[in-house]
Amino acid sequence: MFGVKDPVLRELHKCVAYKFLCAGCNTCYVGETSRHLSTRVRKHLISDTACHIFSHLHNSPQFRTLNILNQASTTFQLKIKEAIHIQWEKPPLNHQLYHVNLKLSL
Repeated sequence: MFGVKDPVLRELHKCVAYKFLCAGCNTCYVGETSRHLSTRVRKHLISDTACHIFSHLHNSPQFRTLNILNQASTTFQLKIKEAIHIQWEKPPLNHQLYHVNLKLSL
């Protein structure tokens, strides 16, 4: 059977954890947004001049990729998922003042 709904464009997804990857230096950044992904990306590229990802994106001429890592149904779940990805990947551009520190014990 096939679906009757059109797929949602990646840029219009909400409540996602995402990852920027710079192809030139393999540096990455993990973030989350409850808004449309395109709105958050636009903020990174244009108006969020104080953050590390803004300066890296403007100083690096290399191709960058953006991947959705996870989706959540609540902002609390989203914050937890972002914190888990930050803990796993230890992205160098994540110099956040406020985020949930997790100790993972499996």
